[in-house]
Amino acid sequence: MWWSKDSPKHLPASTGPFLPGCTDVMLDYDENGLLMRLYYPINDQEKQQSNKWIPWLQDYHYRDGMAKVLKFPNIFLKAGFWWSDNVHIPVQYGQIPKIPNNKLKCVIVSHGMGGSKFFYSKMCYDLASYGYLVICPEHRDKSASYTYFYKSKEDAQKDNRTTVQFEHYPFGDKHYQKRREQMQIRSKECAKLIDFLKNLNEGIIPHNVLEDVKSYEKTPFKLDDLVGNIDVHDFTIVGHSFGGASALQVTSEREDIGRCILLDPWMYPIKNENLDSIIKVPILFVNTQTFHIGANVKMMEKFLSNENSKMYTLRGTTHENQADTVLIFGSWLNLFIRKIEPKLGFQINDSLILEFLHDRLNLSSDIEEIRTFLRENKDWFEEGLTKPWA
Repeated sequence: MWWSKDSPKHLPASTGPFLPGCTDVMLDYDENGLLMRLYYPINDQEKQQSNKWIPWLQDYHYRDGMAKVLKFPNIFLKAGFWWSDNVHIPVQYGQIPKIPNNKLKCVIVSHGMGGSKFFYSKMCYDLASYGYLVICPEHRDKSASYTYFYKSKEDAQKDNRTTVQFEHYPFGDKHYQKRREQMQIRSKECAKLIDFLKNLNEGIIPHNVLEDVKSYEKTPFKLDDLVGNIDVHDFTIVGHSFGGASALQVTSEREDIGRCILLDPWMYPIKNENLDSIIKVPILFVNTQTFHIGANVKMMEKFLSNENSKMYTLRGTTHENQADTVLIFGSWLNLFIRKIEPKLGFQINDSLILEFLHDRLNLSSDIEEIRTFLRENKDWFEEGLTKPWA
């Protein structure tokens, strides 16, 4: 099991040499600001302290938002989270980051439809445990299950939130237009995040609005800890589903993104953009077995002309296998296929990402253990163009 009598129920532990930490940051009293979670390595000599872990679901608003996304009555999600017994994320919240050797390499994660800043915690803290700074923003394009901002310092002090609710857009004449509008918001948010990191590295330290909230737990972490310690010349962007299309869009617009990692990308929102003729950086696709229709596969195939790009398909997986929910509630899609054990699926997924990052960043660290693990589990994934499921 992933927990013991001495600690709360939790997601599987990280696999790297560093303990992972995390913290939340909100910028600006404005809808055009950012709300994000940062995952990063902390001292490798520190012991894991479960009293510094945080609940996966910290706020009931997110649970209600997920019910809206799924079009489920709230009572089903309440029962599900009651059954899961308040699963925690095994990260040391708010601790001071460790800067391993050189500056921290940055990985930005764009969430999919109905996602949030904590939806991919397992992948994010796994990468952080190998020395990466991972940042997951909550998009305010009405695709997050729930997100919010404060209009003023007074609102923040009273925790008077202005919410950005998830919105369903039915298929029809205006569907593509709506998704393109969301794409523009997502792209701008990712660009703003990159600019924030560049400025922070130069010593321009913005105010973390969350520090105004009276209930906000004060921690040792300060944004000052990252000044001068971020590699701002070579970003990696990761996207799941809708986030995959977002990652490609922002990569086509920035010269400081050195590689792109796409997890089950939903290509529809960029179907008319011809981004394959613009993007020349290496791309890694990690796809699940049952998500992709023929049209999506054809669009992905265009990006494989780059010899430094790769595509893998995880066998026995569904679209939910790359989000934390499969570790909490199990797999509910495509019930009649033989499925991979969720923890193993995550380890393969994260190992493929780590191998790609190591090789494309030309890092000197030893990842032979990761390569050995992938060789030992090669029956669970295949390289090459993903086959359409429907």
